[in-house]
This record gives sequence, structure tokens and C-alpha cells, in this order.
Amino acid sequence: RPHLVFFLHDEVIVHAPEPVAEHVAEEVRASATEAGRLLFGRTPVAFPLDVAIVENYGDAD
Repeated sequence: RPHLVFFLHDEVIVHAPEPVAEHVAEEVRASATEAGRLLFGRTPVAFPLDVAIVENYGDAD
């Protein structure tokens, strides 16, 4: 079962079993997009988001 491991400022780490990792990444992207809309409305400003699926945190960029 996926669970939030770390959340600070602009970084979110979620631990998830490999079979659901891509789905969890999609949900994180969707949640970030929705949060941007809720906070700032429909602004033309882009809020870049990098999502990485890695075996361990040391492999993340």
C-alpha cells in the first residue's frame, strides 16, 4: 500500500510497491495540478513538476 514518507516545502516522497508506482506517480501529478488551480486559479504561469520512480532515494535526481 502506498504511503507518504516525506513532505517538506516542494518535495514529496511516497513509498509504493512497484506494481502501483506509475499509478501513484500519476496521482501525485494530478494532485499537484489541482493544488495549483485551487491556490492560483487558471493562471498562465507554469508550475513545473518532476516526478521520478526510483528503487531508492539515492537514485533520485
